[in-house]
Amino acid sequence: MAAVLLGLVLASCGGGSLSLAEYNEQGMALTTVMEERIYALDAAWESDTATLEEVRTYWDGRIEAYETALEGLGDLEPAEDVAELHRTGLGLFTDLVSAEKALAARVASLETVTGPEQWWSTAEGAAVGEVEEEIYSFCLVFQAMYDATLERMIVSDVPWIPSEMKEIVQVDVGCETVLSDP
Repeated sequence: MAAVLLGLVLASCGGGSLSLAEYNEQGMALTTVMEERIYALDAAWESDTATLEEVRTYWDGRIEAYETALEGLGDLEPAEDVAELHRTGLGLFTDLVSAEKALAARVASLETVTGPEQWWSTAEGAAVGEVEEEIYSFCLVFQAMYDATLERMIVSDVPWIPSEMKEIVQVDVGCETVLSDP
């Protein structure tokens, strides 16, 4: 879900534009770090019933993982060919972080916590789902952009075409995982 979006936003840590391949590589590395943090939190969650303190700790860690990624994306200059997609993805990721924060606040306000099913059935959980649906649509567009680079293969050996117009990037950004259960 969010990890896929972050991979789609594909950020870099350096200044200036990157090639599409560099952009993808660095973005996927950043995505992996965030995914690992969230998967570790999910794996540590052993019970459908927990204390309010355990729930808050879980959500604090989850939100921190998202905010760290979002903060890193805020100052980045994407590759020119994906600048508009980058801005759109960054906006969607910002919306997702906001929705997750609202859900975390809602969960923290509950008097009793029965587990994740209770969290996701709230209005705030539904709002997270709506943003994830937007992200899925965006994911398909981003994947199509990468797939379009494969069409460049026929001109990759033509010496007079600029290298940025010959770049081929084959990647599966994982759109099928966007709408999976949190």
